[in-house]
Amino acid sequence: MEIIALTVCVNYDDILKHLIEQNSKFFLKWFIVTSPEDTKTIELIESFGKENIEILIYNGFYKKQLKFNKGGAIFFGQTHIETIYSSANILLLDSDIYLPDNFFSTLPDTLAEDTLYSTNHRFDYSSIDDFINDTNPKRVETDFWGFFQLYKMDEKYMYSESFNCSSCDYVFKYKFQSKINLDICLKHLGVAACNWDGRDYNAGVF
Repeated sequence: MEIIALTVCVNYDDILKHLIEQNSKFFLKWFIVTSPEDTKTIELIESFGKENIEILIYNGFYKKQLKFNKGGAIFFGQTHIETIYSSANILLLDSDIYLPDNFFSTLPDTLAEDTLYSTNHRFDYSSIDDFINDTNPKRVETDFWGFFQLYKMDEKYMYSESFNCSSCDYVFKYKFQSKINLDICLKHLGVAACNWDGRDYNAGVF
């Protein structure tokens, strides 16, 4: 299955660097949306030199008094993808999610129309050391959250602008008639309900 991935990454370069080599091998194309001020993320991606990764610069993260317009950034990326690909398999993937080696084997042969695929759980790691050593994982029950949303592209499945990261994925998931949980083990370099207003380096790693 060929997959076009879309990720929003602002001030997550220190985490993305642990994922980019692994995740990039699964994607035909990986679009990473960041802000023009986030030179660290831009430099990180360029340093890896992956031909299938493209940086998209979005200027609307903080417009209109918005805390962190993740929904607008995803819409920006979705619109860009629509101009290049038709009927593509789209994966919305957070910049702190690590895909397993058996990723492809967990997917159906083809994606059904009007169906959102995700997982009903993930494993959170509260530090980089825990992630690297695979220690102290915490299982978190999920419900088609925005960290992993897979679907077949259609113009009716678009994100909208959002005040922060807290609810835009819930609005999006209700656009689909059907939802299917995949049997996949995802690792999350972070903790739940954190950084909804954007990442603050001074607040700690996660």
